Amino acid sequence: MSTSTSTSAEPDSQVVGVYQRMTALAAEHSAINLSQGIPEPVYDTEWRAALAAEVSLAHFQYTPSAGTPRLRESVAGLYPDGLPAPVITSGCTESLAAVLLGLADDGCDTVLWLEPFYSYYPGLARIAGMDARSVPIELAETAPRLDMDRLAAELAPLGRRGVLLLNSPHNPTGLVLGSDEWTAVRELVDRHGCHLVIDDVYRDFRYRGPAVPYAALMETGRTTVAGGVSKSYAAAGLRLGWLLAPDRLARRAETAHMHLSNCAPDLLQRAAVRLLAEVDPMRLARTAQSYRRKRDHLLAALTDSGFTASVPDGGHFVMAVPPEIRSWGPEPAVDLLRNTGVCALPLDHFFTRPHAPWLRFSFGVSVGQVEEAARRLRRAPTARDTRDG
Repeated sequence: MSTSTSTSAEPDSQVVGVYQRMTALAAEHSAINLSQGIPEPVYDTEWRAALAAEVSLAHFQYTPSAGTPRLRESVAGLYPDGLPAPVITSGCTESLAAVLLGLADDGCDTVLWLEPFYSYYPGLARIAGMDARSVPIELAETAPRLDMDRLAAELAPLGRRGVLLLNSPHNPTGLVLGSDEWTAVRELVDRHGCHLVIDDVYRDFRYRGPAVPYAALMETGRTTVAGGVSKSYAAAGLRLGWLLAPDRLARRAETAHMHLSNCAPDLLQRAAVRLLAEVDPMRLARTAQSYRRKRDHLLAALTDSGFTASVPDGGHFVMAVPPEIRSWGPEPAVDLLRNTGVCALPLDHFFTRPHAPWLRFSFGVSVGQVEEAARRLRRAPTARDTRDG
């Protein structure tokens, strides 16, 4: 049974504000902040050098709404030959918004995603005027799992009005779809005529499982890929993204992008061209290997401390349930912070169904921060409730 996500049940300020709330609490209690999806700034030196090299050459006027030719060519080089030309946007989230607006303009009225879901998705559906539905990911101590039969059953009645929004690696579970699952997804798109939108922002952080089969999925003529520099190139605040879509949808999405932010700055696009050339696949792979080691270190600490953790195959996060928790909602995360000095993100806004008190821990921070968080988790009474009474 699917669950429909209300487009008005929760104020967007509450959904977005949980990140700021937990970060403020982490600062107040001198906690290690593992609540936000901010990547380790491993390429800051390269970004500063690129910006310095390009600033005297850049202009500060409008750029082409689809992006500068050089950056579009650079982004195209990240994907197999023969895919649609990229449209440059102001971040992957804006790419998703622009695509959903374009699809709504083309008659789509329902978007289906996996649950738990990235908490911004319902707001994006609301902006596009779409209904939202979800299919649960099965969470276990081994690894998250998607029931493809259930996905097929939920997608079938939507037909050409439906949009399937997938991210692999998935936020927050770390699910990575396998080859058979991607084949099944393509067959579903072909059979039902729905649109597939791939949130590709964690594309370079797979620890097990295949890359997205972009070329095969694009052959459907109903697939869009949205990505950006935020995670792979550790520049979440730079707000540069892209989308690759069939021509008709690309034009509609570009029009939406023009109404949202119009264009990306020339200086940032110039710097990104340099970064995409300098940070080659081997270096991206080394960064991913470092993240995997941090994941393993954090997982071991959580398990040793009595948490029930689901092992992610990709991405930047571990989901875990604290031991002997007494209440649901945001309080388990606050209690954990006070007991351990480690700040995790409560996931109430990532679910529509009843759920265990899952918390999300980021290992996208530095090695030193992961090690200190592990020490604090192991030595603290995580099961103790510090609230009055």
